[in-house]
Amino acid sequence: MKEVAWLHRAVYRVRQFGSALATRGRPLAEAERTEVRVWLPTAAWPLFDAMPHNDQHHSLNVLRSLRAADRADPALMQAALLHDAAKSTGGVTLFHRIAVVLLKVARPDWAARLSQTPVPAPGNLRYPFWVLANHPQLGAEMAAAAGCDPLAVKLIRWHQEMGRRAEGQRGRGDVEILLTALQAADGDN
Repeated sequence: MKEVAWLHRAVYRVRQFGSALATRGRPLAEAERTEVRVWLPTAAWPLFDAMPHNDQHHSLNVLRSLRAADRADPALMQAALLHDAAKSTGGVTLFHRIAVVLLKVARPDWAARLSQTPVPAPGNLRYPFWVLANHPQLGAEMAAAAGCDPLAVKLIRWHQEMGRRAEGQRGRGDVEILLTALQAADGDN
């Protein structure tokens, strides 16, 4: 069973890599940019706009998957669009992303320790890896500062915590349902 899960994850990562390469240099069309603007507060637009094209396409695909599943909660849509926004900071490249994926497979203990290390100075070779490991928290802080819905901020912060038990806002069950939907759409795209 473990081998099947590993194979499924490897196929997913290869597909994700191909998609990233295909959309890397292709900006969103104006109609797509308009689709994104509908959901974001004006102050949050620069966060989305700063993301690499492939991340913008990924985020838009996550949003579209959620909408297709009748999950058009405004906070969820903001989280779909900005859940990876922090990856645009700190010089994170495709190389760093591939290295982290391989590191998680080869040495998951090292990958886990990355998020626990003190913040390296920007420009330090470890800094992009630290950003990748901490992008949910960093993205949540960025979204909060840009005036996003507090629930969107929570969803961004928790989007990589599988099985997260949400607390507070709108009743615990509703938050968990939205988080699970976000995680599924993110995983599918």
